[in-house]
Amino acid sequence: MSDCCCCCPSEPPPPPGGGGDPTQPPRCTRYQVTINSFSVTAIDDGFLGGDLETTWTFVVNGQVRTFIDKDMGVGITPVGITFFVDVPADTSTIVLQVTGVEDDPLFDDDLPGFTHVWGQAQNWGAGAQAGSASDSNITYTLNYQITCAGRSAVSLSRGALLAYAADKAKKRKKVRRVTAATLASWGLERLRRGGWDLVQATDRDYLLKGYGTLPRLIEDKYGEKQT
Repeated sequence: MSDCCCCCPSEPPPPPGGGGDPTQPPRCTRYQVTINSFSVTAIDDGFLGGDLETTWTFVVNGQVRTFIDKDMGVGITPVGITFFVDVPADTSTIVLQVTGVEDDPLFDDDLPGFTHVWGQAQNWGAGAQAGSASDSNITYTLNYQITCAGRSAVSLSRGALLAYAADKAKKRKKVRRVTAATLASWGLERLRRGGWDLVQATDRDYLLKGYGTLPRLIEDKYGEKQT
């Protein structure tokens, strides 16, 4: 006999809009890929002996960065390179390609590399990841991490911004003496191109919002040179 009868209440209708769970956060659309370190377990530089003189190339979704270590030996080698990757659609992927070269006086040797592809099925690789490769020259594991990139708010002192802009202006050709207002404008424009938006400005500080660590690096390098 059925547990219900003609008078049992009917099932509630599904919520409008396809029944999605409104309590779930929206899907991440921008990821941060950080190359943390090499863990090298074996090297062999042939008859020359010693450690390896290496140049590594990392490519993440078309963005290219290089890392040079002229004395790579067994052990942990910190890297600290960061990429930001847009993942606008469910079909988007994050692709990491690693290649390396050993720089020898007579001829260069290609070092082993690898390619990792992360998509929706793997949650775009979010978390701690590692890729390994080996040949007669080297055996290593590359440790990296993929996280959802969130915009952060950072305060940058006016003095640090002006010192940063002045330093960059020195490297331009035919740049004459400029005002503090022009230097501030140049500095903020460079930050804008780096993905940082100006939220608020005072006589002493700028409040910026964006991805990455550029304002912090500027403050660390130029903060002591306040005008």
